[in-house]
Amino acid sequence: MNTDTREQIANPEFILVNLCPSVVLSSFPSMNKHHQIPFAKVQPITPNQARFTGGFLAQLSQSCRDVMVPVMGTLMTELERVRYVGNFEVAAGTVEGRHRGPKWNDGDFFKWLEAAACGAAEDPALDKQVDEIIALIASAQDKDGYIHTDVQIAQRAGEDKKRFGNPLDFEMYNHGHLITAACVHFTATGKRNLLDLAIKAADFLDREFANPQPHQARHGICPAHLMALPDLYRVTGEKKYLDLAVRLLDMRDLVTAGDDDNQDRTPFRKQTTAHGHAVRATYLYAGAADVYSETGDQSIYAPLEPIWNDLVNTKLYITGGCGALYDGASPDGA
Repeated sequence: MNTDTREQIANPEFILVNLCPSVVLSSFPSMNKHHQIPFAKVQPITPNQARFTGGFLAQLSQSCRDVMVPVMGTLMTELERVRYVGNFEVAAGTVEGRHRGPKWNDGDFFKWLEAAACGAAEDPALDKQVDEIIALIASAQDKDGYIHTDVQIAQRAGEDKKRFGNPLDFEMYNHGHLITAACVHFTATGKRNLLDLAIKAADFLDREFANPQPHQARHGICPAHLMALPDLYRVTGEKKYLDLAVRLLDMRDLVTAGDDDNQDRTPFRKQTTAHGHAVRATYLYAGAADVYSETGDQSIYAPLEPIWNDLVNTKLYITGGCGALYDGASPDGA
């Protein structure tokens, strides 16, 4: 790494270009084509506006398109050990069975769908597969917009399992990745079929968390939704989705007896270091940067600057990865 690169990374303004995936990699102009992200240094482009034409990154891009996405799509139809597509079929009532796999499987499946959506506009077979999957998701989604197959399957079986009954059910995380996938799909293909489902899901969250209470606060762990909702605002032009992102970020301050693992032991605006579960942490920091990029709220930027410096200067691997332990690391020994 040369001196110029080190100085660039050390610049806290670099955070809005590199710590926030949805500012640079996965955010989109609104439907009116005039939306500019007011506090971002770099404005985004849509998935099909840029191409790698040669070299190492072109090879990786081709490998992703020709190998990774198809192979992962096949693996996600597996039924025995871990279910992805199968969980939606059971939730929709088209097949019998139980939920299989971790509670965040829906979200991981939506991540694959996001990747597939990027190539769907240029691959008719993949486009057809994606449309079939979207139809399945639509059949599983509740009328009010809620979708989380673990809870839905349990309820279908007559179990007394409530929505948002356990923060570790990862419901908010899964909804967030549905919204992100829908924004990518819409801007890549121009189709609204997945976007309409995401809007229903976001409207559900808007009603469910209209006035967040302390008992709801911990449902903000692993906050993929903080990146997703600004994207939905950019795509639709509906400010209520940005307002919801702000509300859900502020909701974290209602947590009592939090811990470093979820970055909620200390209110976000008082944090100065990166710690805990690396995935949950970087979702939070990237989502907060997204919110700042639209609102310019300096109270959100203030903690991001020291967190960025702490992460880049003391906790970042040469690969760009962070997080040394599978269960996080905490300064208080948790």
